Amino acid sequence: MNLLLKLYAISSKSGKEDQIKSFLLDSLADLPLSIETDGIGNIFITKGVAESYPCFAAHLDEIHAPCEREVIVEGDKIYTVDRLWNRVGCGADDKNGLWVIMNLLRSVPVMKAALFVQEERDGALAGCRGAGYCDMSFFDDAMYVLECDRKGASDVVSVGKGGTHLCEPDFIPQDLLQKYGYEMVRGGKTDVVELKMRGLEIPVCNISCGYYDAHKNSEYTLFSQLRNCLNFVLEITAAELKI
Repeated sequence: MNLLLKLYAISSKSGKEDQIKSFLLDSLADLPLSIETDGIGNIFITKGVAESYPCFAAHLDEIHAPCEREVIVEGDKIYTVDRLWNRVGCGADDKNGLWVIMNLLRSVPVMKAALFVQEERDGALAGCRGAGYCDMSFFDDAMYVLECDRKGASDVVSVGKGGTHLCEPDFIPQDLLQKYGYEMVRGGKTDVVELKMRGLEIPVCNISCGYYDAHKNSEYTLFSQLRNCLNFVLEITAAELKI
C-alpha cells in the first residue's frame, strides 16, 4: 500500500506530469528496463526480450488542480484531504493503473507498458492527447493492451465510446472473469479506445481498478478491490506467458 500512498500525494494535473514521471522513473531505476519517451512526454517501457509481449497502459495525469494533500487510510478506504482537512481528489484515476503497472514490472518477466500524458479532458484541452500522438509501432509486437482505468470493481470494457470494438467477448475466459468478479461491459473513452480508433488491431480492454467518485473531491479507493484487479491482470498474463 505504501507505493499507492506516495502516488496519491503527488499532484499530476494534465500537462503538469513532470513530478510523477520523476517519481516513477526513480522508483523503477533498479530494474533492467528499456525506457523511452516521445515528443509529447509519453513513457514507453519494455522489460525482457520476447517475440511478443503482454502490454499494459495507464495515464500519468489526473483531472484535479494541484494542491498539498495528505493521504488518509480508514480500513480499506483511501482518500486525500488538503491542509484544511477538506476532501480533495486523490488522482486514483489513473494512479491506480500506474500502481498496477509498477507492481507488474517487478513480477512479470517480459512485458511492455505505455504511460500516457494528458488523457483527461481539461477545458479546451482534448482528452487522450498522449495516446493520440504516440508512435503506434510500439505495439507491433504486443499480444494485447490492458488498461486499468475504470471505476468500480467489476467491469472489463470490451466496447468503448461510439461503439468502438475493443476485444471479443471471450477474450478473457468466463471462468477467470467469475473468479475475480468481473464481467464484460460497454464503457466510455480512455487511451486504449483511442488506440483502437487509430487502427490498433490487437485486443484491448479497460479494467475496473477499485476507485470511485472519479473527477470529484470525494474520490476514493477501496484497496482490496485494487489488489483484486492486480491479481486478475497477473493471472491473465501468467496464462499467456505460461508461467
